[in-house]
Amino acid sequence: MTETLGRVAQIHATIAALTPQRTTAVAAGTAGSSTGARAATDGSPAFATELGRAVATSAGLSAGAALATAGGATGTSVAAALGSTAGGVTGADVVGAAKKYVGVPYVWGGTDPAVGMDCSSFVQRVFKDVGIDLPRLVRDQMTQGTPVASLADAKPGDLLISFGGDHIALYLGDGKAIDAPVPGKTVQVRDAWEQYSNLTAIRRIVPGAPDVPAGAITGPTGTALTGTTPAGVTVGVAAAAAPVTVGATSLPLTVDQKQYAQQIVNRVRERGLPQRAAEVALATAMQESNLRMYWNPKVPGSQALTPDQSARGVDGFSVGLFQQQVNGSMFSWGTVSDAMSPTRSTDMFLDRLQTIPGWQQLPLTVAAQRVQVSAFPDAYAKWEGQARQLARDLSVVAPA
Repeated sequence: MTETLGRVAQIHATIAALTPQRTTAVAAGTAGSSTGARAATDGSPAFATELGRAVATSAGLSAGAALATAGGATGTSVAAALGSTAGGVTGADVVGAAKKYVGVPYVWGGTDPAVGMDCSSFVQRVFKDVGIDLPRLVRDQMTQGTPVASLADAKPGDLLISFGGDHIALYLGDGKAIDAPVPGKTVQVRDAWEQYSNLTAIRRIVPGAPDVPAGAITGPTGTALTGTTPAGVTVGVAAAAAPVTVGATSLPLTVDQKQYAQQIVNRVRERGLPQRAAEVALATAMQESNLRMYWNPKVPGSQALTPDQSARGVDGFSVGLFQQQVNGSMFSWGTVSDAMSPTRSTDMFLDRLQTIPGWQQLPLTVAAQRVQVSAFPDAYAKWEGQARQLARDLSVVAPA
């Protein structure tokens, strides 16, 4: 019930933000606007439909029937027109361009990444970055490219249209998507909840690329890295079961804590970031989890991914070193395996950190808070000295 009420609140917030701009329901078979939800009142059929769909998502209902019967602007012809010639652009290029905007706020009607974007302007901007022109609104974007039969056939870079054409996201592969969701949220990578319900159509604009395996370490653009995996590390399994070489430090940490800290600073080095990034990430992990791999009974699968069964958390759907929310909805940071992996959870943290203008010059606690949006925004400051010493002691990150 708590999760359902949360979804109701999300729908209320979206509808409240959009009602002034749109007051009539979308006609059957006609695509919606770029807003991400229908304008409706609480008692309207449209609101009831949205609520039913939200609850159905948690029930795990199949979206296959919706795709099979989707008509109107989704089209059925493989000869649907492209927004522009894709040339040599691939799905991997689209994924890389999209991830640059992680952390950008959702702003209805916004088109400026420095201020905020809505779902369709985000998609339009990503494709513009790779040299492809797409229309501004979802109703027009969902006519571009060629149709894809199901999510099982989707490739990275494909468009995921949901809620009858009221929302659009980009498929990243491996069961993940990225979008600008609703007011109050930011562009983020999350589980592709479209696999359960609400999926209206899938369109392919550029040639697909193979999914990145779930266990692969990925760089900031989402492409798999080679020759950078620390010796002995098995990604997706808690790091204590897969030791890495740890630098000497005088800080009173357990073996497991040192292992996790080393993997964080290793990841910073592999991405070519300055020591400041390691300091911010380490201070955040110290505050959020005390460098322990927390599991959560509300997050299925998390318990099996930690070697420390006593690290049991109950805060929302938060898990892992950074206490990243994983609840299977559009607001998740990623999958449970992402949040429970030292390297991938660090990547998700660093992806958001790098979107903050001037993050290297900000006070550490301010930079950390802008990533985490914690209820205790000043709490990270007390860890700054230890984080700086630990980053230096582990001797894997050169000072900026």
